Amino acid sequence: MRTTRKVDDPVSVVDRISAILETFEGTGPLTLSQVTQRTGIPRSTAHRLLEQLLAKRWLTRLDHRYELGSKSYELGQWALNQNRLRLGAVPVLNQLARSTGLTVHLAAVNSGDTLYLGRVPGRIPLTLPSRVGSRMPAHLTAVGKVILANLDEDKVRGSIPTPLRKSTQYSIDSQDHLHQEFERIRERGFATDREESVLGIACIATSIGPRDHLYGNRSAISVCGPIDDMKMNKLVSTVRIAARDIWDTCVANDLRSQDRSEAS
Repeated sequence: MRTTRKVDDPVSVVDRISAILETFEGTGPLTLSQVTQRTGIPRSTAHRLLEQLLAKRWLTRLDHRYELGSKSYELGQWALNQNRLRLGAVPVLNQLARSTGLTVHLAAVNSGDTLYLGRVPGRIPLTLPSRVGSRMPAHLTAVGKVILANLDEDKVRGSIPTPLRKSTQYSIDSQDHLHQEFERIRERGFATDREESVLGIACIATSIGPRDHLYGNRSAISVCGPIDDMKMNKLVSTVRIAARDIWDTCVANDLRSQDRSEAS
C-alpha cells in the first residue's frame, strides 16, 4: 500500500522552514518567487510559511521582499552566549591576538565543514571568509584538518565529502594526499594551511583537549596571517599553550558548575 506524506507533517514543515531560512545565507532580500525557485517549495506553501515566519519576527519584509528578521539575530546571539567553550575561550583568544598580532579563530567541525565559533582580528586587516557562524570545507582549513586528523577512522570517512572541493591551486584535492596529511598532523600535533583556503594566507592550528578524552578534540584554534609573515616553528608552542589554557579554563568551569549543582 502506497502512502504519501502530508504537507503539514511536522517533519516536512521543519524541513521547509529550515530550507527557507537557509536560503537567505549570503544573499540580500528575496521575493516569494526567488524563495520558491531556490527551495523548490510550492508557491502557495512557501507564501504561507513566509507569512508565518514574518509574524513571529524570524523574517521581515520591505515592499515585496523578505529578509532575516530580529528573531534570527537574537537566536544567533543566544547561541553564542550559551556556548560554554566560546565563553571560556574568548579571553585567551583576545590575548593570543594581542601577543602575536595575528587573526585568531576558534572553530569546530560540523557535517564535514569548519564552523567558526569565534574570530579576533590581528593588527593586520585580513580579507577572510571566516566570520562567526560561517562554514568552509574542513579539509581546506588548518582548524578543520587538525580535528579530522584526530578523529576515529570511521568518523573521518563520514566527515569528508567526495570529491574534495578546491579553493585555490594549493588546496588538497586527493583523498590519499589528505590522509597522508592527517598522518603528519598526528605526528606533529598541529596542522597548517598554506594558501589552501585563501591565497596569500597561512594558518597554524591545534586541537583543544586530548583526543582520547570524551570532550577533547571537538574544537580547535588557529592563528592566521600573510604567509610571508608567518613564523610557523615559533608559533607552534604559542598556539599549543593557548589551546591548553582554554581546555583548563573549560574543565575548571565545568567542575565549578558540578559543585554548584551538587550543593543545591
